[in-house]
Formats: sequence, C-alpha cells, structure tokens
Amino acid sequence: MISTELKTTIQGAYSRFLEAKSLKPRYGQRLMIAEIAKVLGDIDTDDEGRRSGDPAIVAVEAGTGTGKTVAYSLAAIPTAKAAGKRLVIATATVALQEQIVYKDLPDLMRNSGLNFSFALAKGRGRYMCLSKLDMLLQEGHAQTATAQMFEEEGFKIEVDEASQKLFTSMIEKLAGNKWDGDRDSWSTALEDADWARLTTDHSQCTNRHCPNFGQCAFYKAREGMGKVDVIVTNHDMVLADLALGGGAVLPDPRDTIYVFDEGHHLPDKAIGHFAHYTRLRSTADWLEATAKNLTKLLAQHPLPGDLGKLIEQVPELAREIKTQQQFMFTACEQVADFKPGEDVEGRERPRHRFVAGVIPEHMREMGVELKKAFARLTDLFTRLTELLKEGMDGEVNIGIASNQAEEWYPLFGSLLSRSSGNWELWTAFTAEDPEDNPPMARWLTLAESGSLFDIEVNASPILAAEMLRRNLWNVAYGALVTSATLTALGTFDRFRMRAGLPKKP
Repeated sequence: MISTELKTTIQGAYSRFLEAKSLKPRYGQRLMIAEIAKVLGDIDTDDEGRRSGDPAIVAVEAGTGTGKTVAYSLAAIPTAKAAGKRLVIATATVALQEQIVYKDLPDLMRNSGLNFSFALAKGRGRYMCLSKLDMLLQEGHAQTATAQMFEEEGFKIEVDEASQKLFTSMIEKLAGNKWDGDRDSWSTALEDADWARLTTDHSQCTNRHCPNFGQCAFYKAREGMGKVDVIVTNHDMVLADLALGGGAVLPDPRDTIYVFDEGHHLPDKAIGHFAHYTRLRSTADWLEATAKNLTKLLAQHPLPGDLGKLIEQVPELAREIKTQQQFMFTACEQVADFKPGEDVEGRERPRHRFVAGVIPEHMREMGVELKKAFARLTDLFTRLTELLKEGMDGEVNIGIASNQAEEWYPLFGSLLSRSSGNWELWTAFTAEDPEDNPPMARWLTLAESGSLFDIEVNASPILAAEMLRRNLWNVAYGALVTSATLTALGTFDRFRMRAGLPKKP
C-alpha cells in the first residue's frame, strides 16, 4: 500500500498547484493521479531496492484536456524520489518533448512546491563530433590517408567553399561558447547531408580515448543527465538503450520508472527497432571495396602481430561472402514477383512478400550460410576494434602508434557495424518462428542502386509484444503508458496484445 507520507506529498503538491494557478480540480486528472500513485507507489522490493514482485505497469487513456502531463508528473516524480529511482519521460514527438522540458516541468516546479531537477536527453546523432569537425577543417591534410579509402563508410573528406564557411563558423561559435554542439540549437536549419558528416555513432566513437573527449557535446550532455531526477527523451532513445542491454545511455531499467506519453506509438516504434534489412548489390560492392581497401592498407603498413594477422583474413572472407551474396541475388530474382506497394514514406516500391513469412528452403539454406559468414566477419572486426582500443591505451604494443590506432578505430568500427547489421538480418531472415508467436514478416523490395537496380531483403517482427515484455516490462522498476487513444471498442485488449503488457491477476 502507498505510504501515508507519499500520499500526503502528492496531494499537497496537487493542491498547491491548483491554488497557485487558480484552477479547479478535474475529475479525470484526480483519478489519473490516484491510479498512478496506487500502482507505482506500492511496488514490492528486495533488500537492494529492486522490484521483487510482478511487473508494475499502469495504462491510462486520458483524453485531450485532461492535463496528462501535470497528472503523471505530480504522481510519478514524488513516487520515484521516494523509492530512490529515476524518472524517464518518453514521448513520440519532439514538440511534446520541448513542451514538457520548456513549459510543463518548469511550471510544475514553480507552482507545486516539489523540488526536482530535470534534463532533456537526445541521441548521439543530434550532437556534433568535434574530431570529425577538426578533420573536415583540415581538408584531409592530416590523418586522412586511411580515411580516404573508406569514403563509402561516410568518411568523405572533400570540403567545398560553402561547407568550409559553415564548419569554420561552427568552430568559432564553439570556441566562443556561443554554441553547444547540439544540432537543434544551431541558429539556422542544417542540411542532413552536411550534418551527417559532423556526427558519429557508438561504433565509431573512441570515447575517453578521443583527444576532444573533454569538450565533447554529447558526453557533456550525458554527464548532466547522471545528476537529475527526471530525464525527458523520446521512445526511440529508450528503445535504443534497451537494445544495448539497458543502462547504456539512460539509467538502468531496474532503477527507473518510465512514463510513455503518446504511448499508442510505442508498439510500432518498437517494431522499427527490431526490423532488419540489407541491399544485396550494394553490400556486395561494399565487401569488394573493403577487401581492396584492407589489402591496400596492409601494403602501406606492414603490420606485425595479431593486428596484421586479423586484417589479412578479411579480404578473402569478404570476397567469399560477396560470391554468396551474388548467388542470393540470383535466387531472389528468380522467386520475386514484384508488385506495387507503398512504404512508410508513402512511395510506391515494387515488393514481393513471402506468405506467412515462409521462405523457400533453398533460399533459407543460402541465408544460413550468409549468416555464418557474416558471423565470422563480425568476429574479425570485433577483435580488431578491441585490439585498437588496447592500442589507444598505449599499454599494449599492437604494431602501430596510439594516435594511429585512434585514427583507425572509427573506420573499423563502421565496418563492424555494417557487418553486424548484415548478420542480424540473415539471423532474422532464416530463424524458425516459434509456434506460440506470430511469424516474422519477410519480404523483398526492388530498389535503385545508381544506374542498376538492387534487391532489398527485409525481416521484421509483426508484433513487438515479446520484445517489449522481455526487455522493458519485465525489467523496469515500474512504468506508465498514457495517451488519448489507447483503447479500442472500449477495452485495452488490442493495445495489451500489441505492446505485450502483462495481464492483471
């Protein structure tokens, strides 16, 4: 049962808020506060403060005008603080995130008497990478001989006059503390192509080994998150963190109460995170380019020890996989009956769907071989990136200087990411579907690849219920899902089925 102290805190905060704003209590808002407090304030815990009972999930459909943000904040913030947990509020849209951070939470702090801190959490892709900016401003004169061999991985060095002007302006504003490296706080709209050259992902980031780590916009923002009571983010960020095991960027799910506002979007967002695809022709071209680039790299840098031995194995394996890709391409051409279909962006793209997700046995066998081959390639790149990490530390002599290991790490990290993505696709494409769950959706899409056509291979779960159940609901300390549109025909059954919410005893 919720403690008397917590109940008093929540009721007092609500009364003060209404009085300060000259508002009258709304029935729906009061009911929502009470239901959230009852479920999240009555969680059984073990000696370490972790939830020991059944998943604590509350779903609330609240129409427009109910005052959802105020209701769940007034109930969840004191509850999380009383339990020694962090509160993560996740929305589906940027507009609602900004409303919560810049309007709702400050208003609540001023008028409710609650004392809490909060911050907005964004993904790494919203922040500029200072090392990439430095490299672009140098126009490739330093440390880019290797990167030029990997332009298709996003390491494009050429800088035209307009880009040079933009990048120079950025470095000047950073130096003058007039910009924090956040894309959203730049004074003008930035083209996606320009921004893509300035940002990085976890596979390419050297973290504390980076010479610019102390000035890194992403890590500065992340450090601030570690000290606040409430983190506001988006569904994608939560799902990405859970896909990394939880606690990678956001707090450990076991020590977190989640609020999913606009929660009706969550199942579809989750499906997107567990969907996989690859393009056969472009991947074959990438494998050939990787083989050539690494052969050239070995010719330029005779490498002793494990580093050289590992790199030497890549070209032959990459060309072996390329041949397998070509066989799969031919098989897909033969079975495909491409028909018009509309993708998520509203474009007409010819598709071939495998009925009930069942692929022909000969294609499944070829896919299994591709899965095994990409597993071997992924293992090589994993070992190479781990070795380069040791080289960056300078504690182990891997045959190259620490600064060169730092230069190579993002390059091999991007190779690892692409190889791993292909392994995940072929794993999902060839997996046996469990009898008690819906089958995996599998299909082919005709795509453009320069002057030629390409075939895109896709695999995606139909429902994200089991993934959400396993990675979120069963792990989290507690969670609230709310939206104006959660029910269908007056019940939560459809949403419960799609989102994997546990049934009440």
